[in-house]
Amino acid sequence: MKSVCIIGAGPGGLVTAKTFAETGQFRVTVFEKKARIGGIWALGRTTQDAFLSPDTPTNLSRFTVGFADLDWASVDLHRGQENGHSKDGPRPPLFPKAWMVNEYLETYARRYIPEGTIRCKTGVTNAERKGDQWNITVRDSNGHSETLTFDYLIMASGFFAQPRDLRHSVPHLPKSYPHMPVPTLHTSAFRSLDRLCPDSQPAQGRAILMLGGGNSSGETAANIALQISDTQWSPDRSKAQRYQDFKIVHITPRPLYPVPPFIEYQDHSKSYVPLDFRLYDFARRPESLPSYGGRQTMEVRNIVHQTLQNMMGGDLSDISPALVSHPGDGRGSVYVALSESYAEYVRSGTIDVVAGRVNEIRLGEDGSTASVVVQQGDEKLIINDIAAIVHATGYTPHPALDILDDATKAAIKYDPDSMRLPMILEQWQTINRDAPTLAFIGFYEGPYWPVMEMQARLAAQRWTSGKIPATKPYEQQEELLKLRASMRDRSLDVPQYWLGDHLGYMEDMAKELGLQRRSKGFKEREGMPSPARYRTPFTNTAEADAVMADLSQEWNASTHHTKYVARAAFCALQGTWTIKRHFTSSTPTFPSGTLEGTASFHPRHPTSNGNNGHPFDFEYLYTEAGTFTLATSGATMTAKRRYVYRYREATDTLSVWFVKPDRALLEVDYLFHDLAFESSEAMRREGALVAKADHPCGRDMYWTEYRLPMQGVALREWRLTHTVKGPNKDYVATTVYTRPGK
Repeated sequence: MKSVCIIGAGPGGLVTAKTFAETGQFRVTVFEKKARIGGIWALGRTTQDAFLSPDTPTNLSRFTVGFADLDWASVDLHRGQENGHSKDGPRPPLFPKAWMVNEYLETYARRYIPEGTIRCKTGVTNAERKGDQWNITVRDSNGHSETLTFDYLIMASGFFAQPRDLRHSVPHLPKSYPHMPVPTLHTSAFRSLDRLCPDSQPAQGRAILMLGGGNSSGETAANIALQISDTQWSPDRSKAQRYQDFKIVHITPRPLYPVPPFIEYQDHSKSYVPLDFRLYDFARRPESLPSYGGRQTMEVRNIVHQTLQNMMGGDLSDISPALVSHPGDGRGSVYVALSESYAEYVRSGTIDVVAGRVNEIRLGEDGSTASVVVQQGDEKLIINDIAAIVHATGYTPHPALDILDDATKAAIKYDPDSMRLPMILEQWQTINRDAPTLAFIGFYEGPYWPVMEMQARLAAQRWTSGKIPATKPYEQQEELLKLRASMRDRSLDVPQYWLGDHLGYMEDMAKELGLQRRSKGFKEREGMPSPARYRTPFTNTAEADAVMADLSQEWNASTHHTKYVARAAFCALQGTWTIKRHFTSSTPTFPSGTLEGTASFHPRHPTSNGNNGHPFDFEYLYTEAGTFTLATSGATMTAKRRYVYRYREATDTLSVWFVKPDRALLEVDYLFHDLAFESSEAMRREGALVAKADHPCGRDMYWTEYRLPMQGVALREWRLTHTVKGPNKDYVATTVYTRPGK
């Protein structure tokens, strides 16, 4: 029996350990330097010192964050709670939180990895090839070292080994860095405003600098913006003055598309689905299209930009000029930030997007603030009053690779200066033929769990059968070396994720493994790829069937029906609107007239009032102020009102609530109504999302209709109609909401 050393007990290491152990042909040992398994997901519900906050949701749905042999419903996310666990209970969130992902991995390890296989608190300090074997030196938490010999080595320690230092991105920093008086941290370390802005430092009217042009920059900026908004609009007003007029200045070297987690399934379909349902749908991909990767031609770039603009409902010019990618020779590849709130925070001014690169950071005279010099082509822009700095400078894989001996590094064409492509591999980034007993799992930018599972299967087949597939054109050594050079030169043809054809790679590897795609619950070319659709003789059939049933159910509910339409509508309401309301009354006791003013949907953390203790996932405080003009006399008066809008994923419900009369409290009082959306077919005919609601108020009855003509995920104008009838009321109030400037 051959021996295999696996470095890292994150998702890649765990699925590889399971895959190799179940063949019965390998003796597997996994070394994990941390005290718990999970990699970047190694955290619990209250952990505060991990790469992620425990409540950070996954970027893609649970079907892209999971393996073939474990349905998410089999994971007990309620251990220690009164109701316990039941597979028939509520499904886990479609985008699980980070602590839930760790529970998933812990469950997976308990079920499928033999006891004693994983050695936690044991880091690998050196890996050296000696003939056909590997000498692996490890050190435990007590400082004890030993050298062990293995036949094969698998690197599954993760591409995101360590956050990149700010010095790699900003040429000129104060001499006191990294101990500057202005708080400075990586996006992975951000948790709260209070950590960024200690009580000893003033915050009002100042700004946080967000530096970076990738996903985490937009995601973290939106997270900070929510915390700022919450200080102003939550029932707890203790920090309102401290963070008044506080904002984020986001410096990005390139335009970003802020893509929400739920998007329209097809243009004008009025069905909204998780992002990966649209991106990786077999029905969208010509069967003859080969897999692809690497640099992008201008033609491909333009196609991808147009696709994103269709999703977003425009080129984002109405939100910020810094987010617009203009056609022409200077147009780069598409970059996205996954966030459903970033765009409207930009429109509202909470986030100020500035195009350019930070060239220098200077400390202010009092030491409590900083100034930044932004390079914009040949021009320089100076931004002052920076109270804190958060940098989205990405991660470096090099600490994970430094353990390899020099001969192995030379064999895999290791480049210590390349952050994005440090070694030259093939076979879907798993091997280099000059190091045949070494494999990499999940060792590229943006690795998906299903791809890692297929990579593990491929590596096991390679070392049992000796079969090595032909090299793909985009993984030819010469092509990858050109790609590395383009990355170094910041060429426009390098995409955000150069190995980004998730669906294509899954199909390719399945073909090499001799696995047939299963389509139970789907048409032949429908749905998205999942390891549960490509089964081996070792696959847990019951769990894989459950994964497929869950995927099919969610797919049909969202693509053919109205599930998640409420979520998309809720997202689209955020921000400020110009309103014009016409009251048309049939009774003299309630006058006709017109109200003109402004309304805003302010994001805040969900509050607990109402709903019998069932939690909400998202919440807005709605505020409205305007001038009402009587139709008869022309007399005017000011008018204000407040509501709370809430969304709950467990019931997929958007609801509206009254606010308590005490205007200082901003607390929920009781339910006004739940929105019931029309069928997808009806809304396609209407060309808008249409929802209805009703509410009895004493002897009066309110019937309400919402009409939201969404363009992709964008909403620029919408209409709300209340029809009210009662003993002394008989009127219709029609309000048109329009984005300012439209």
